[in-house]
Amino acid sequence: MTSLFSRVRHFFHNDTSSACEKGPLGLHLHAGFEIDTVDFRLLGNNYLIEIPAEDYTIAATGIIDMGAGCNIYRYYTSGDEFLQINTTGGIDDLCIEDIKFFIYSESAGISTREAWHNSIDARAIGKPDLNWKGKTWRRVFNPLENREVEPIYLLENVENSDRETWELNNFCMLYQRNVNADCFEYLLISGEETFNEQQEPEWLISWSLGVDISRSGLQVIG
Repeated sequence: MTSLFSRVRHFFHNDTSSACEKGPLGLHLHAGFEIDTVDFRLLGNNYLIEIPAEDYTIAATGIIDMGAGCNIYRYYTSGDEFLQINTTGGIDDLCIEDIKFFIYSESAGISTREAWHNSIDARAIGKPDLNWKGKTWRRVFNPLENREVEPIYLLENVENSDRETWELNNFCMLYQRNVNADCFEYLLISGEETFNEQQEPEWLISWSLGVDISRSGLQVIG
């Protein structure tokens, strides 16, 4: 379990009466959303990602400011999933550039600073091509560079159901593979750094599988 999700789950059942700030599509803490799973079921075993459930409740939110009016919004469920929405110039529907749904597949805690630096090194998660779970994945970031590249740093501001807030340092790399001529599956590798109450670093590296979600395939509840 990630340090992020341990905080999410610990506070998920606390009071939910106060108003929550709404993001793109009106999503907010404690809201629900439904995903149309028809497209996933039609392709069956072509995906590595497990067919998602249809109904989810948001247990935590994350915002990443990319600059120049661009933001990444993340909506974490009480399980191991999160919805990611990229926007430019605001949160109106017309500002939405991309919607993806990710499920955490694996995670590993890291106990030493040396191991942490090794885990987020370009040689570990920045190769042009990667073989993972028997599939070949192509790097999405800097795809024309036929060499290893450093992971992308993203500072994420997270808020859970108890209105606790904290910063999450992400060092990530995104890969993709063709499921068919029209669909991709994504592999997000992320080194996650947080700090506990004693301001001691906690490190974890995670592997998440993701898919594209169309606007028509997503229904917000509440």
